[in-house]
Amino acid sequence: MNTMRNIPKPAVVWMPNVEIFMLLVNLTEEGARYQTKAVHPLRRAAWLRFDPSRRAPAVVETGRLLREGFWLDAIMELALAAEVLPKASLAYPLSRDSVQRLVRESGNGEQGLSRLNRYLEMAAAFTLDAEPNEFLRAHAEEYRGAVGDLENALGEMEWLGTVESYFGTEHRSYLCAASLLMPAGFAFGLSLGTPEGPVAFHVTGPFIETDASLTFASPEQAAVGAEREFIRAFLKPVISRGQLSARSFVDAFERSRASFQSLGYRQPLDCLEDHLVQVIQARLTARRGGKAAADAMLKYDAEAGYVFSRQLAERLEDYELHRTDFPAFEKYFPHLMDSFR
Repeated sequence: MNTMRNIPKPAVVWMPNVEIFMLLVNLTEEGARYQTKAVHPLRRAAWLRFDPSRRAPAVVETGRLLREGFWLDAIMELALAAEVLPKASLAYPLSRDSVQRLVRESGNGEQGLSRLNRYLEMAAAFTLDAEPNEFLRAHAEEYRGAVGDLENALGEMEWLGTVESYFGTEHRSYLCAASLLMPAGFAFGLSLGTPEGPVAFHVTGPFIETDASLTFASPEQAAVGAEREFIRAFLKPVISRGQLSARSFVDAFERSRASFQSLGYRQPLDCLEDHLVQVIQARLTARRGGKAAADAMLKYDAEAGYVFSRQLAERLEDYELHRTDFPAFEKYFPHLMDSFR
């Protein structure tokens, strides 16, 4: 593996844009169904406080986007890429995959981007009319507590250098965000392109403990979740740029579409992403000396329906043995996809 660089500890924050877009999601019929058994008190308070805004254009359009496949990860990327609301523009470009989702549903690129701009204008209008920032400021102490708990639970995150080394590339900086309005148990890893270089994000809602209580102060869940989502942040750009190489996986997905649809997958590259995130995390666990735990992870995933996990794990072992030939994961990606021919 490549030599690891000294990475400063990622900052842990909360972000108003994330919370405003999550509020829009929660006010839709689709969003209200996400994680109904363990609901944070602030998320419940937001439902009550903003109930009169359920017919606001931004809420209605959020519901349409969710139904059409522009799911929470894409909305979260939009929240991170947008100017601070109520500005109605992007500070950074969206990924190719997110734009393609809009294009797919809108019919062509121009209509898709126009729809995105209209949606940002709706979100800006909602921010001015419903005043969600006032609500967030009133609960600033709860957000500070969540950020402090998550920061303590994450520790120094020394393992982040191992993730960089495994992919053979790096991000300019890393950021962890705590969200009290995100459904409990949900988390997202995203990579955002900036003029100074890409930034990796790990955004997480509260963790669910075995007694169904909610907390950010769970070191085991925090570490496992952050590693998984930072792996996803590294992986997303590789898959996006490697769509041509991934055609053989797409064919394999189509042959088993019915079984993958039962797991909730409509798009093959989403299925590939989750397969690889899980397998790479298992490989990193094995390389840290946890072979038994890694084998158990792969067995669990395979039994849950991720039928390509073993195959991918075997090919990744080959990647690890030939890092001189493949110093970066992206260089190996076409060979990894060849295994599906």
